[in-house]
Amino acid sequence: MSDSKYKVSALAYRPQRFSEVVSQEFATKTLKNAILSGKTAHSYLFSGPRGTGKTTIARIFAKALNCLSPENGEPCNKCENCIEITNGSHPDVFELDAASNRGIDDVRAIQDAAKYYPVKAKFKFFIVDEVHMLTMQAFNALLKTLEEPPPYLIFILATTNPEKVPATILSRCQKFGLHRLKIEEITEQLQKIAKSEKITIDSESLFLISKLGDGALRDALGIFDLAVSYCGNKIVIDNLKDFLNIPDKEIYFKISGFIRNGDTKSILEYFSELLEQGFDLITFYNGITEHFRNILLVIITSNPKQLDESDNIREKYVSEAKEFTVDGILRLMKILLENEARLKYSGNQKILFEVILTELCRIEKEVLDIGVLISELEAIKKKTPDSLRFRSNTPVVSDSSMPQVKNIKNDSEVVARLKQIFDLEEHFIPDLKNKNGSR
Repeated sequence: MSDSKYKVSALAYRPQRFSEVVSQEFATKTLKNAILSGKTAHSYLFSGPRGTGKTTIARIFAKALNCLSPENGEPCNKCENCIEITNGSHPDVFELDAASNRGIDDVRAIQDAAKYYPVKAKFKFFIVDEVHMLTMQAFNALLKTLEEPPPYLIFILATTNPEKVPATILSRCQKFGLHRLKIEEITEQLQKIAKSEKITIDSESLFLISKLGDGALRDALGIFDLAVSYCGNKIVIDNLKDFLNIPDKEIYFKISGFIRNGDTKSILEYFSELLEQGFDLITFYNGITEHFRNILLVIITSNPKQLDESDNIREKYVSEAKEFTVDGILRLMKILLENEARLKYSGNQKILFEVILTELCRIEKEVLDIGVLISELEAIKKKTPDSLRFRSNTPVVSDSSMPQVKNIKNDSEVVARLKQIFDLEEHFIPDLKNKNGSR
């Protein structure tokens, strides 16, 4: 039987003060200064990726303005208003999920509630999450309230897609763009929580969980909770990888090695072995794409610190980058990116994946070195009779009575090579095609 008092880490360690919010100093400092100076606006728009603190900051702002004993612009988290807002039971702070309440009737309900003065607090707050999901009629109904709000009313609109919010709404809000958290920032928070919960976790596991959070602290905390459930109070990287069932970085280096050597047979055999481990093909495909992107970044910038990887993995990318060229990586990336959507919606992902891997291995074999190409053309030019050479991009038709036919037959391999390189059979004169038996 589960403990009814248990809270997931994202809730148990949710910031309750501006100073506790991670990596959003621009927003928190501005709001705090507005509170201290008494220059708060009546409508705000918080935008940014998921899990970056939009709703959390909105609640802290509501507490700070309605706190009975504020401390330098921060809520005390001890008074009646702070406790009720934290618990979500305050009568003057309303939260609306616009993803499921997106119609004009829902906005009219807000308008009706906005007519009345706050019951207990100084300000009445309406926090509308995922506001971009409102219908156009609902936005139009909301617009009038935003234009002429009563002095006690404050709207906070939160969205992950600000570009979908009408310009008429945006122009009436103070806008704050929240950004993704850095891996180092997420790692620092995970370390604090692990220490508080008396959980031992190695640095590689911390790095992996932070990276999988993809800039969202909430997502990283969710993975952390799962890892604790699986590994217990001691989390090590080997157990974590088994639990998450994600490909090890060494796998991608092995894949790029096969591709570099054009070893189609080995890469398909290796891919078959990996399938038995149950890896998700889309995750695996994205991992390969990111792998070659990392190689490209190291080749171009010569700065492996830009990679979101551990130090030992960065060193491997430095070594791997020496084995590729920019043009070669770009050709590989083009194939991967062009087939990304096809793989996602394919009815048989395994077969398509095998075809893509085969194409990646063969791409370098199908690319000719320009120096070799020029040498071959020079050789063709020397062997081809004057009367058959290209002049001003136009072939000159030779007299059939001239004795060059013998030379042409001797040069049939060179002519065939030229056709293979340029696929220019249509540019050769009919007499040449007929006498050499081509086509």
